[in-house]
Amino acid sequence: MLGKLTRIMNLSEDEIINHRDLLINVLDHEHRILFWNIKCEDFFGIKEEEALGKRIEDLLPHTRNYDKMARLDEALSGKHVFITDDKYDTKDCYYTQIIFPLKNHKEEVIAAVNIVRLTPSTKTVISQKVNETSEAR
Repeated sequence: MLGKLTRIMNLSEDEIINHRDLLINVLDHEHRILFWNIKCEDFFGIKEEEALGKRIEDLLPHTRNYDKMARLDEALSGKHVFITDDKYDTKDCYYTQIIFPLKNHKEEVIAAVNIVRLTPSTKTVISQKVNETSEAR
């Protein structure tokens, strides 16, 4: 499963799995969690053992009736999805996200790989730079 991810990201499996800045999970067509990295554990406070096999909507109830879940379904239909500078609904942070289909040897989509990097808002960064510039004068 990680072979394709290592090629796309040009990182080793260990670097991907243990990357300190990336939340990575893999979900099947029924939204069941197949992979949940350590950053997901830290961010959501849910251990991998507890997450695996559960539907994301059951594990994280705030995702039920969630319009952003359509992004996951887009990836599960074969599309690549890229979101930048979006606000996370239940935490005080922003994120950049890529969701892409994971295909088997027959090119059938078997899951979606969800990679999230928490970021400061672009607006926040610009505001901070303006303030720093103003203070420097």
